[in-house]
Amino acid sequence: MAKSKPKYTVIKDTREQDGWFFSPYDRCEGMEVATMKTGDYTIKGCEDLVCVERKGSVTEIATNLGKKKKAFQAEMERMKDFDFRFILLEFSASDVIDYPFSLLSPQERVLYDYYEIKDIRNFFQLYEDIYKKPAESFSLPKFKRFEVVEQTKITGKYLIKSLMEISIRYNVNVIFCDNKNNAFLICNSIFKRLSDLFDVYGKELGKAKIFKF
Repeated sequence: MAKSKPKYTVIKDTREQDGWFFSPYDRCEGMEVATMKTGDYTIKGCEDLVCVERKGSVTEIATNLGKKKKAFQAEMERMKDFDFRFILLEFSASDVIDYPFSLLSPQERVLYDYYEIKDIRNFFQLYEDIYKKPAESFSLPKFKRFEVVEQTKITGKYLIKSLMEISIRYNVNVIFCDNKNNAFLICNSIFKRLSDLFDVYGKELGKAKIFKF
């Protein structure tokens, strides 16, 4: 008789307000919410081995690598205690490389080009095409995203450099998932693969360092 595949329960940190929800399905037995010192998700019974950190937007990672850099680096230091550590990004590499312009839609990017050079005639013509309403004045309106693009000192080049340094320095798997649903599916796949690993070699495999290739 074939051995049944191992099942697992996900633990989600209490501070995760808008994250993933793991309902009982297939090999996942559901999710519990508990306070985690490091990371956002782990596997019950393997809390000292597995650490998954979720990043919901390029703005969030820009903040982590900008004004909250010290706190983020401290978290990366704590993650070194885990044998299996991941940062799952709910956006693409292009979103990072093109930052802060990736905050704008393609139409808004063209609109911003007119905005930046104060080309009022073309700005309002495109504005009315995009928003399907007449401009209310002949002065340039304020857009929060435009102000972020103008004021930010963080570039995509800096962000990608910092992420690669983190991946190398802390031996963290940094994975670009493109969107929230993909990130959830990838996280679930990671947990399945790790559950298989622990079932074969035991939960002490990380401490035994048997995976030195």
